[in-house]
Amino acid sequence: MPALAARDWERLFHFVGEAESLAGTEPFPPEALVELSRLVEVDNLNYAELDRVRRETLVYVRRPDDQEDADDDDWAWDILEQHPVCRRHRVGDFRTWKVSDFLTHRQLHDSQLYEDWFKPFGYEYELDVAIPSPYWHTRTFVFDRGPGRDFTERDRVVLDLLKPHLRRIWSQARTRRLLGAALAALERASGDERRGVLLLGQGRSLEFASAPARRLLREFFPGAGDGRLPSAIDAWLRSGADRPLVQTRGKRRLGVTRDREALLLEESCEEGGLTPRERDVLSWVARGKTNQEIAAFLWISPATVGKHLENIYAKLGVHTRTAAVARFSGLAET
Repeated sequence: MPALAARDWERLFHFVGEAESLAGTEPFPPEALVELSRLVEVDNLNYAELDRVRRETLVYVRRPDDQEDADDDDWAWDILEQHPVCRRHRVGDFRTWKVSDFLTHRQLHDSQLYEDWFKPFGYEYELDVAIPSPYWHTRTFVFDRGPGRDFTERDRVVLDLLKPHLRRIWSQARTRRLLGAALAALERASGDERRGVLLLGQGRSLEFASAPARRLLREFFPGAGDGRLPSAIDAWLRSGADRPLVQTRGKRRLGVTRDREALLLEESCEEGGLTPRERDVLSWVARGKTNQEIAAFLWISPATVGKHLENIYAKLGVHTRTAAVARFSGLAET
């Protein structure tokens, strides 16, 4: 293994820092590839995530000025299966490989791989860096050079040293993407729902509150400031939060439990405060019936159904039929 010069180490550390700052929900944007090509000189560089079982391109990224060479045609996938490095990946060998590790220059020129894949783009040399992954979701950087010199052992060593960092950057981007989707789903939740989520930051600061959680905090902890945990919850956390915190408001009850850095809020009713007739009305509402249909089923007037619904809304602290059903559904679970 060749020893790296101090300049190489400096560039390697610089790239890791730049790649981490550029990564978002996608791990390797084009700007990251530009930085990577400063470590290893290359004529063309791309990053691809492929489902090689279904023959689908999942992600394809290239430097801004590089030529487009991704292709989903069947012939391209057939050629890819002939690629010697792809064959190594298929058996779980994810070392950094050059095509010249398997084929001499003459052998490459005599191959169909060269005629269909290398020659049309003017490539003569290739080096592949793969993040270990299953065959149905491969993740590979492809470095290509035209006529001139092949990739060196120094290039291989540099990229081998980068592999753990590339894998970590990919994993962190995936976590951000999944978390972002989860937070977006929570944010879209109706404020009338009876379950909410709070995410805690350092020092028990409140980093995120779903719409239902914000409503529950306002209703069960009057006077609590926006962006801060109510003092009762903060004191509960300080005490260890070994048992759920229960806050009551009339016949309504809020339970707060902790799951690592998340607080789960769930509202229920002791008996709901509803009369038997109001429960009958709400049960038909839950089945999607209109006021007129409910009136016919219960032998009462539509106006009386409307009055029952007004009382139900007031008792449950909601304003819509859907919210009333969602709130009252907790009765069967408590």
